[in-house]
Amino acid sequence: MPAVSMSGTWRITVVGKESAFAQRLVFSGDVQKILELGVGTSASASGRRWRLRFEHNRGDGVWRPNVSVEAGAIVRCGNEFQRLIATKDVYWSGDRGHDDLKLLLTRPASAGDPEEGAAGVPFAVDVNLHGLPDMPVLPAMDGADATPERLRSYGRPGPAGTPLRRRSF
Repeated sequence: MPAVSMSGTWRITVVGKESAFAQRLVFSGDVQKILELGVGTSASASGRRWRLRFEHNRGDGVWRPNVSVEAGAIVRCGNEFQRLIATKDVYWSGDRGHDDLKLLLTRPASAGDPEEGAAGVPFAVDVNLHGLPDMPVLPAMDGADATPERLRSYGRPGPAGTPLRRRSF
């Protein structure tokens, strides 16, 4: 059952709903509540650790878990952090898009907050919320500092006849 883990205080707003089925959020962890959703519905949640589960009702009174959830990265946009979450309640022939329910989670960002999820800026913390050290940078597969053995192993075609190549960013 797809779920999204969160922490802190967030405002949750339904920004899109393309499903004919009723949709709801089930909160667990430090936040315990159920919220039925329609476009424009808004609520807040606050806690050290909490999870969002997404469910739909096909009209028979039974709430079933949505089959898939796509949770975007947390990004800074002006004076707030944002996270877009899109779900798919049921896969239908020809309809596999995650547009059945779209939520926007927001929270204020102070000037000193790090930019979470910013491209090219790794940000991670351990369970005690201490910053983790930067990851070591490995030499490129075809760079000047790569060993001859590495160059040989990545220069030959693989079993499917395609040379293995490392993407450069």
